[in-house]
Amino acid sequence: MNRIKVLMLFACLILPMQNSWADVQAVGLMSGMAILEVDGQRVILKTGQIKQGVKLISVDSRQATIEYQGKQRSLSLSTSVAGGYSAPTKQVVRIPKGDRGHFFANARINGRMVKMLLDTGASHVAMSSDTARSLGIQYATGTRGRSSTAGGIVESFTLRLNEIQIGGIKKFNVLLSVIEGAHPSIPLLGMSFLNQVNMTEENGMMVLTD
Repeated sequence: MNRIKVLMLFACLILPMQNSWADVQAVGLMSGMAILEVDGQRVILKTGQIKQGVKLISVDSRQATIEYQGKQRSLSLSTSVAGGYSAPTKQVVRIPKGDRGHFFANARINGRMVKMLLDTGASHVAMSSDTARSLGIQYATGTRGRSSTAGGIVESFTLRLNEIQIGGIKKFNVLLSVIEGAHPSIPLLGMSFLNQVNMTEENGMMVLTD
């Protein structure tokens, strides 16, 4: 009986440590930055940053090394994501690196094509009111607010896009910020869209997997 109790106590001590690691998962990897899912919440970490108790030690397109609960561990994309590249139910879009190292994607909004800049620093998909009007978006029906730009404080509106599509990846009811005026000249594909896909950088290409 004493031996059984010792084994049960040992199991109780080990299992919580195993479960704690299951709460951290890599969903996007690229040079210098990782998108992790911590307790069901997605966070963006640059090398050296700490969020949600997780520190990003190093990262490339294949794996990230993190420090969590005082220990280091290497993470790669989850099995379901890695297997998705060959699974017929998965949609994959590969975007080549463009000018100055940026990634530009051709998106379809309201049935119209528009060039967009991938921007993980933007909370929402964002565009100027000039672009919104050209796409037939009734942005004035959104929630009115104020945004800080290089030209000062300007009026902005927050609403939801009915649909946005990049390649075979289609998302609905995506949060959109419309900034009054002509800027940004190129619409930003922000995290309200990117948070819904998995991202990794491979050989100079950004790979989005749904």
